[in-house]
Amino acid sequence: MKRLLLRPFIKGSMVLLPLLVTVWLVWSVLSSLNDLGVQVLQLLHADLLLFPGMGVVVMLLLLLVVGLAFQLNPISWVYEYVEDTFLRMPVVKTLYGAVKDFAAMFDGDKPQAQQVVLVDMPNVGQLVGFVTSKNIPEPVKALEGNHDDLVAVYMPMSYMVGGYTLFLPEERLTHVDWSVEDAMRFAVTAGISQSQARRPHSHEPTPHSHEPTPHAETKTPESAQSSAEPVEPKTT
Repeated sequence: MKRLLLRPFIKGSMVLLPLLVTVWLVWSVLSSLNDLGVQVLQLLHADLLLFPGMGVVVMLLLLLVVGLAFQLNPISWVYEYVEDTFLRMPVVKTLYGAVKDFAAMFDGDKPQAQQVVLVDMPNVGQLVGFVTSKNIPEPVKALEGNHDDLVAVYMPMSYMVGGYTLFLPEERLTHVDWSVEDAMRFAVTAGISQSQARRPHSHEPTPHSHEPTPHAETKTPESAQSSAEPVEPKTT
């Protein structure tokens, strides 16, 4: 009886838990955006616009305006000046730099951030990795003999408990047609993710793709009988 009830309970948990966690995360993000938007409206003394959900709309519009403004050169120069100031602060530069570099991994405008590779590990197999940079620090180049083909590859551990950044030559990497999101999900869930990851398309013929061989011509009983009849000689 206990086993009969346990299996449906586990099945129900597996169905509802991802849905509930996703809804909770989305709701938390929207609530935080709404609270920030409400504070912006209160600072602008726009209390007439305070109705449910308006804070989210204000924050989305604010993000859009900021993105458009940063396409202008004067705004970009001001941002670079503020960023340089942040990078001079001992503690702030570490936090700011780490967050910015991590966000840059998912920037679609940077091709190097979208490179998913398989790292060849001798006597072990292949590990999923992400090419994060092709600009190798000079001290690393000096230790590795000034190799020009070195790249930085980040290899995450399962369940996001950590990861390793390796400097490897290109010859040990196999580039695959795999999105960063799918590859990261596959790696951090130890391969148990149910999402369909894109794989390289193979153009090699399959063993069962041979063309059918033409069948030998079969004779019907009538044709066989007619061919077996003797031919009578003609008389003149």
